[in-house]
Amino acid sequence: MKKLPAFALLLGCSVCLLLLCGCSDASYITPAMTFAYEDFGPEPMASRLVGPKGKDTQVVARFASTRKTPPAEGPDVRFVNVEQAMYFLRHQAKQLPKTPENAALRQRLSTTYGRLYNQYSTKRSAFLSAPSASYGRGGMNRALMMPPMPPTI
Repeated sequence: MKKLPAFALLLGCSVCLLLLCGCSDASYITPAMTFAYEDFGPEPMASRLVGPKGKDTQVVARFASTRKTPPAEGPDVRFVNVEQAMYFLRHQAKQLPKTPENAALRQRLSTTYGRLYNQYSTKRSAFLSAPSASYGRGGMNRALMMPPMPPTI
């Protein structure tokens, strides 16, 4: 009988540790994509979205908050919200003058947008196809939570 309380305590501590380990910033993130810093344009353009460029800066697009500041230690990784990045890329492409000098940059921004669009549209389709608990009871229109985006810039 004395082993039962000790076992219950050990089991309870193990469950607590498992729950706490699952609370890290990266544990609940849906699939993320990694991009080079230059995929968002040259530094003067991209710094508004992902902050100043560091050495070997990688940008991770995810369905969570944007983090422009690099970590104090470890690799230089910036996090950007997928929807925010898509709006940013569309805005930057519209502002670019349509000259032959900007064709390569426009193509790079378009390619980055296309990769983000695939991820966004998959998540949006899954989100809208799941049954809603408040459907038909005056709840919020779920299509407004993840608005439709154009497939290209």
